Amino acid sequence: MSDRRPDQPVVVAFDGSRPARAAVERAVALFPEHRLIIATAWEPGLALAIMPIADTTGFNYSSPSVDQIRMVDDAQHDHASAIAEAGAALARELGAVAEADATREELKAADALVALAERTDAAAIVIGSRGHGGAKARLLGSTSRRVLHLAHRPVLVVREATRRLDPQPPPRER
Repeated sequence: MSDRRPDQPVVVAFDGSRPARAAVERAVALFPEHRLIIATAWEPGLALAIMPIADTTGFNYSSPSVDQIRMVDDAQHDHASAIAEAGAALARELGAVAEADATREELKAADALVALAERTDAAAIVIGSRGHGGAKARLLGSTSRRVLHLAHRPVLVVREATRRLDPQPPPRER
């Protein structure tokens, strides 16, 4: 028995990658009665994060101005909005009712996605997985793993379908 209601949206993480496209496709197929929120996280304060470190001669670089920070934040938001809209357009092409959401990320993308799902009382969260394992996942982090850990609602992690080198099944032995 499902406690999902058709009026609840489904949050779909989207960054434009092939795994994210696969997540949109799977969400459209599995949740046809739900509105999809195609979410792309963006990080404010990037101008401060990329600020150069003072050199060893003692001369310091000046910090970016408030206007420069705002300009970089606006560019980041616009970029995230365009990516989210591309994901929503894909979902609509596949027959879903979808809206784009450029979600402001304060700590990590996973936290922003889970917070969006909580705010909207989402029926589920759908996220693609790049399939990093072992040391690479520990080094780069795993957004899908963190979403699974944080979320208090169903989470579907979608792996991109791998293409077979041989599209024909092997012949059966008789």
